[in-house]
Amino acid sequence: MQRFLKIPLWFFCIAACIGLLLRWHFVSPLPWLVFPYWLHAHSHLMFLGWVFNALYLVYVLKFIPTENHKRYKILFIILQVLLVGMLISFPVQGYGAVSIILSTLHTVVAGIFCWWFIRDSRHNNTKMISLQYARYSLIFFLISAAGPFSLGPLMANGMVQSQWYYFAVYFYLHFQYNGVFVFGVLSLFYTLLEDNNVLMNQIMSAQSARILFIGTVLSYVLSVLWAKPHFMFNIIGMAGAAFQILAMTLFIRSTPKPWSSFKAILAPQARTLFQLAAMAFLLKTILQFISAHPDMARLAYEVRPVVIAYIHLVVIGVVTFFLIGWYIQKGAMAVNPLMIKAFVGGFIGSELVMISGVTGFVISGEWSVFLVFIFSTLMVLSAGSFLMSAGHRKN
Repeated sequence: MQRFLKIPLWFFCIAACIGLLLRWHFVSPLPWLVFPYWLHAHSHLMFLGWVFNALYLVYVLKFIPTENHKRYKILFIILQVLLVGMLISFPVQGYGAVSIILSTLHTVVAGIFCWWFIRDSRHNNTKMISLQYARYSLIFFLISAAGPFSLGPLMANGMVQSQWYYFAVYFYLHFQYNGVFVFGVLSLFYTLLEDNNVLMNQIMSAQSARILFIGTVLSYVLSVLWAKPHFMFNIIGMAGAAFQILAMTLFIRSTPKPWSSFKAILAPQARTLFQLAAMAFLLKTILQFISAHPDMARLAYEVRPVVIAYIHLVVIGVVTFFLIGWYIQKGAMAVNPLMIKAFVGGFIGSELVMISGVTGFVISGEWSVFLVFIFSTLMVLSAGSFLMSAGHRKN
């Protein structure tokens, strides 16, 4: 499985290139490009090809006995074939017959992986916090599958533009990036602590995981506030965000003190990326709490760049920063420090431009799309360098 670690980086690079193409479409429209079709390809490859693939490999390498790896390899290869099919079909037909079949099959095969993993990891020490987070992340994957599986019946009944259709889409997105991805990152963080025998408060860490799980479930409500439901939904969403803040507090208290003992074992570039991911995670949690306010919920719905900026905050700022740092820490790549700076700078720059209208520092539409394209170019060049450096191990 170790030799497959470069595959997620391939999908990350391809997804980043598609994202850059979409950015260029705003600068100079391409007559042949159907924006929603290519957007589906971008999001599926980023979610499933990059993040889920990386978590799949790390989970198997960390928690599954080597003698059981063969069937996980076969399952992984099947998933890659389906992803390549989605890479071709989504730009051609969007959510058409072929792409729907491929994405459905991917979800089914990934569900088999979740079942196998939860069953086969029972041999392991169940008190391992990293394993607990890994299992929770895969439970969220199974929960999120209800979103895309409900789209077929909704489309068949002519409800494509209905609120229920978007509820289903946001259900999938929420439990993917707030559930699967966040819990996956935290699982990998705890593997670093456990692999280096860093002491932590096991009881408090387990409490943090359970509270965060509850908070993630409740905070789905924040994704539907744009529909202006009863005010009680705002209360539930705020409670979910509050649970996440409490979980973060317990998480911080459960980790080693002083932090210098943990920082000493980290590679400098990995340490920087982990710190940035932690700051992005804190900002994400605060924004979720604020978004429970009706005015903020309406703003998030009406201003599309804000939604995109938030998704990028989680997928890039929290998850990708951490995963790249993990690759570096594990010696799976040796990245030029300049490319790390370019990637971080491109991310921060694009985020600031996308939220500029909300902050009051308004950049004209023509300049804003061009600036986002430039910043996105920095990230794509960095993604390419990450891919090229993969496989270079530390001495």
